[in-house]
Parts: sequence; C-alpha cells; structure tokens
Amino acid sequence: MSDSTGNSSHERKSGVIDTGYALSRSGLVLLLALGVGIVVLGELFRFSLGLPGHHGLETMALLATARLSTNYRWAATIAALSAAATAAAIGAGHGGLVPVLYLVPGLVIDLGVALRPTWRRSLLWLPVFAALGHASKPVIKWIVLQGSSANFGSMAHGLPYPFVTHLMFGFTGALVATLLWRGWRKRAS
Repeated sequence: MSDSTGNSSHERKSGVIDTGYALSRSGLVLLLALGVGIVVLGELFRFSLGLPGHHGLETMALLATARLSTNYRWAATIAALSAAATAAAIGAGHGGLVPVLYLVPGLVIDLGVALRPTWRRSLLWLPVFAALGHASKPVIKWIVLQGSSANFGSMAHGLPYPFVTHLMFGFTGALVATLLWRGWRKRAS
C-alpha cells in the first residue's frame, strides 16, 4: 500500500517488521517462529553450566527481538505463547509447569512496556523488563514448591541465588538483542 505522496509504504521498507499497532500476517509468523526458536535452542543446548537461568541469554534475546520487531501490544506474549505451545507439544522441560514458565516472561515484558510507553528511547528498559520476566521463573517454582519436599535442581538452596542469576542472564540476553537491534536499525536507515 502506498501513501498519497507516492512514497513506499512502511511495510515495504521494513519487510516483516511491523511499524504500526496492528499485527500483520508476516509479523505474526515472525513472532511464532521466535517462540519455536526459544524451545529449539533450549533443547539443542541442553548442557548444564551449573548456573540457574543460563538459558535466559537466548530466551530473553529472542523475546526482546519479538518485542522490538513490532509495536503490537502483545508481541512478546505471542512469542512466549508459541514457545509454551511448542514445549508442551514436544514434551520439553519437566512437567506441566513448563508452559507457564515460558508464557509468564512474555507477559511481564509486555506489561512492563505498557507501563513505560517511552521504553524505546532508553537502552535499559527492555532488558530490565526481560530480567524481571526471566526472574519470574524461579519465583513461580518457589511458590509452587512451598510446603513440598521436592526442592531440587536450581531451587535446592532456596530462592535468592536462582532469582539473582535469572535476573542477570535475562538482562544480558535482552541487552545484547537490544544493542544488535539498534545497530541493525541504524545501518538500515
């Protein structure tokens, strides 16, 4: 679609990147693919570093990319929902809580963005929201495991350590994605 001045539309200039508030079909496909990518990368690189939350590097980088790729209000949530559905479909992770653990970080990111409308102007807002979203995982596990003798894995020694490591990995992954995105956009313009 061309505007009345004869210039190319934003859609043609930016490919699958949505610049409006409506989500295009190609934008939706991108968000769904990013969600699938989160699970695929997590399954491909399943080795343990002994640091809780280390998959936040790639997970939050992809969710941040989803959030950056469009102005659609629920972009990160759609990507996270895609990851949750993919994880459930292939039996990734450990148990029925896994889809929730994929979905909540996307919701946290989108709600954070909604509360801070000028988030794109700062380098740090999206990484902060992603860090909080990723840190929701050990909080959810801790809440679910309360009163249970099933504290194992990253939760074996309580909440503080996995909470802090999830914050750090989530922040770092989203910060790298944000820096790469800004560099790519600067080169493209």
